[in-house]
Amino acid sequence: MTFKLLIFWASWAWFPFAAACLWLIFRGSPRRRMVAAALLMVTAVPAYARFIEPRMLTVHEETILLPGASETSPSIRIALLGDPHIGIFGNAVPIRRIVDRINAEKVGAVFLAGDLTYHPRAEDVAGDFAALADLEAPLFAVLGNHDVGFPGEDLTDALLAALGESGATFVQNRAIETEISGQRVVVSGASDLWQRRQDFSFSAALPDGLPVLLLTHNPDTALVVPDSFRYDLMLAGHTHGGQVRIPLLYRHVLPVTGPFDKDLHRIETRGGERLVYVTTGTGMVGLPLRFLMPPRIDILTLHLPE
Repeated sequence: MTFKLLIFWASWAWFPFAAACLWLIFRGSPRRRMVAAALLMVTAVPAYARFIEPRMLTVHEETILLPGASETSPSIRIALLGDPHIGIFGNAVPIRRIVDRINAEKVGAVFLAGDLTYHPRAEDVAGDFAALADLEAPLFAVLGNHDVGFPGEDLTDALLAALGESGATFVQNRAIETEISGQRVVVSGASDLWQRRQDFSFSAALPDGLPVLLLTHNPDTALVVPDSFRYDLMLAGHTHGGQVRIPLLYRHVLPVTGPFDKDLHRIETRGGERLVYVTTGTGMVGLPLRFLMPPRIDILTLHLPE
């Protein structure tokens, strides 16, 4: 963690460095001007990734036809949020800003796919997530690996208390029948894959005839869901879409393991085709940087089977 914080704070030295380069560009000898301009151009890229892109909160909209649905089928509009990673990196998008942006979209429900934290102080958790109480749509949530101690401190109790204060419905390893935008659906959830406490026994009692949404953190969960559990769409995060997405190299910066990267995936399992949607999230781990992968909230229009 010391190295991560060193990068976070030492990066501020770029501003006096850039000022010195500009001074040389305007006042130095021709040779020094060329060197200063080259250095400024090269260092501007990581400076952009550190100071600008992590704050560029974007909205991505997508329409998904659930199995058995058509473009004229009834639909619901939801927001998917993942990986805010509030903690040691102060350049992560604050929860208040995320809430305001989601409220402006007028969705029927909000799904939070875990990894709320990244090495915060436990006593700060309640304040960090208090703004979730101002969401104008119902919030469904699960925790991610960084929330439950893989790695870091296990903040389960603090986060459950904060989510409870916000009015969130915690759906880890359970399912509820609810109504979103006038449509009856089942919202279910799975605990984090790395925690190894996933329990899908609740699937045996799911009502027939209703679309089932499965919320989890790690999309690799799709590879271990029992074949007997027929969900319509999995919602997940975890990958950050690579976070620092240098073409051809991004998988080596923040490795995206397994078959999942971002957006909608269709995978074949022994139980048939599965739909898995992966949000790229809003926060950062490892490095306090985002490059060609800005923070993102996903607004999904889901057409339901009739």
